[in-house]
Amino acid sequence: MSKKKKILLMLAKGGVSQSEVAAALHASKRDVSACARVLRARSLTFDDVSAMGVADVEGMLAPAADTPAENAYLQPDMGARVERKRRNRKLTVKMFWMEHCDETAAAGRSAYAYQTFCEMFSKAAEKAGATRRLAHEPGAKAYVDWAGDTAAITDRVTGAKTRVYVIVVALPYSGRFWDMRQRSWQEGQARALEDFGGAPRMLVPDSAATATDRSSVYVTLVNDEYRRFAEHYGAAVVPARVRRPRDKAVAESTVDLVERWVVAPANETTFYTLEEFNGFCLERVRWLNARPFSAKEGSRDSVYEDEERACMQPLPSERYEMCEWRSCKVAPDYHVTVDYMRYSVPFHLIGEQVDVRLSDSRVTVMSGGGAVAEHARLRGRKGQCSTLVEHMPSAHATMDSPWSRERFSSWAHRIGAETGEAVDRLLDSRPVVEQAFVPARNILGLSKSYSPQLLERACAKSNALGAVPSYTALKNAILAIRAADADERASGRTPGASDGGGLVDRAKSAGRLRGADAYRRGGGARC
Repeated sequence: MSKKKKILLMLAKGGVSQSEVAAALHASKRDVSACARVLRARSLTFDDVSAMGVADVEGMLAPAADTPAENAYLQPDMGARVERKRRNRKLTVKMFWMEHCDETAAAGRSAYAYQTFCEMFSKAAEKAGATRRLAHEPGAKAYVDWAGDTAAITDRVTGAKTRVYVIVVALPYSGRFWDMRQRSWQEGQARALEDFGGAPRMLVPDSAATATDRSSVYVTLVNDEYRRFAEHYGAAVVPARVRRPRDKAVAESTVDLVERWVVAPANETTFYTLEEFNGFCLERVRWLNARPFSAKEGSRDSVYEDEERACMQPLPSERYEMCEWRSCKVAPDYHVTVDYMRYSVPFHLIGEQVDVRLSDSRVTVMSGGGAVAEHARLRGRKGQCSTLVEHMPSAHATMDSPWSRERFSSWAHRIGAETGEAVDRLLDSRPVVEQAFVPARNILGLSKSYSPQLLERACAKSNALGAVPSYTALKNAILAIRAADADERASGRTPGASDGGGLVDRAKSAGRLRGADAYRRGGGARC
């Protein structure tokens, strides 16, 4: 029964004043007075009013459209003003009423009182905000959002608390949801879909930076990484409209449910690891999904299993692996540096710009639209290096390190057999082979200071003596060989023809020989 009909019945019954009726029914005296005028004008009895319906009462009390009193007031356009208020919340109702007064004065009409204008505006705003309950198709959508409230993980030693964010994924048809703190947006959703055992056709996230590019209010651009994630599971990303929470009322209500039943109790408990917090969340979520509905039969789990699971798309055979993209320049040592780790690429790409795809387990280097190198991702100490032999030039592939026995031995044998034998003898002469690396490098450097042929001939003389070669001895031997070659060229002989089994005696041509008179007692010539 409407309030106006109650007013009419009390007045028709009699025995009460209009003020008493207004106080008893919490109605305005203006409405009671209007009802009393209608009763007197139509001579209605209690039985007449009782027989009327709600529509009859409203029609009887509604003023005539063409009454002079109604025409005296200019009817304001409340719909337009409500829309202006929605777009700009700084605008006030009193400002609208002042505009109404100006309009009525210009039209020569009467303006509504401020209180009446406010009531009219309130009713128009209430009608403009009418909502409709959306009908959701099973398996069609999954709403994704971050919970506003956060939990915390406590350090056992320092007691410092680290903030933990919770991601919520809800299926609107069954109301079944999943939440777990994960290190990223995509991984959290991937685990949710695995828990559901299927994927919906649409993912409806909030307009968060992890899902969309918010550069423009009027254009919605989905992140490339999130789009690849959705395509992997055969779903489309349809973000909710900005500042339209009613578009995703299920997500908002589920987030509120998680904050009250999961996050709030978690804040009453101390967690020392992320695994402890995840386990607590999983237990609470399973309890909520299995809890019976209060207003209808079944639970979220039962509705999902009976009606929605069959409509979900099957999951792909492999979980989506998140990745990051970097752009790097190949260094002269044919490596790229990513997150302080170094990975090799084919040496012919030195100096070129390449794209690097980083996943949790792999590092893939892309160039020219294809993959040119792939490595297991390095973790831990900075500066580690992953090098593949097939990426090296042929000269580099034969040595494991610039300081190794194999490198010096290979270098010496490329000069000649005698040099190789001499360097091998030097390497074998040290109790720790690394102690011979510097002398070996100095000896082999003589092939650059003079020539490989002179070093080979000097090593041949050293090998003939069976001595361990040294840099100084071989250098002196090279100088002696050069001097002997110069004498032979001066005398018309072929240089190197007089090489014997021993070293050249330079003292014979040094000009320091003394005769017997120099050692005779009693004087004599001395030189």
